[in-house]
Amino acid sequence: MIRNVILLIIIFITAVTNVFADTIPTSSTSIKNYGIGVYKIEQDFSLFSQPDEKSKIIRHIDIPSDKNQPQSAIIRSSSGVPSPFIISIPSMQEYFMTVYEYPENDWIEVYYNQKNSQRGFLKFLQKENFMTWKEFFLKYGKKNGLIVMKDLPEAKYKLYSQDSEKSQVVDTFTYPQYIAMRIIRGNWMLVTVVDSGTIYKTGWIKWRGEDGTLYLFPKFKI
Repeated sequence: MIRNVILLIIIFITAVTNVFADTIPTSSTSIKNYGIGVYKIEQDFSLFSQPDEKSKIIRHIDIPSDKNQPQSAIIRSSSGVPSPFIISIPSMQEYFMTVYEYPENDWIEVYYNQKNSQRGFLKFLQKENFMTWKEFFLKYGKKNGLIVMKDLPEAKYKLYSQDSEKSQVVDTFTYPQYIAMRIIRGNWMLVTVVDSGTIYKTGWIKWRGEDGTLYLFPKFKI
């Protein structure tokens, strides 16, 4: 009996840890729905079914003021419910949601469930917290550097002389230790890659596909 109880406790703790662990996208498939950008969350909020406070509340999210508070404390719902954030780092109080389309009328529509493509509306209070993907990369990519999504096709490990796949391939990289962002031009980015620890390579790389797929992502420290 005691053994069964202990086993259940371990399973519960493991499940909660997996659901509410610090989260940063590591692959393109981590963000199934890219939308047009991100919205940084800084305070408690409710998600509504319509852009109207009289509509149904889908979920309520509490953002803790204590940086040491576990992420499990920020979601008032049953265990097993996926985090609504594509980036969540409680220790740094960094929380981002994917935005479906441009905000209007003081409301913003966001994805709260990437897997099932579920969306909800929240009051658009901090307008400066909305960033298109380009703005998000310019702010956090330049500041923190970039990582390569782990499911990036091998064909993408190329650096071009210009922002076009028709231009000359000037170099390739295999084990990027650090990627510094220089310029963004459309779906292309001029970067300097530190490859295999000591070799510096500079060229243009595609950071985003025509369908919105992200091949690179700003590096966040957990």
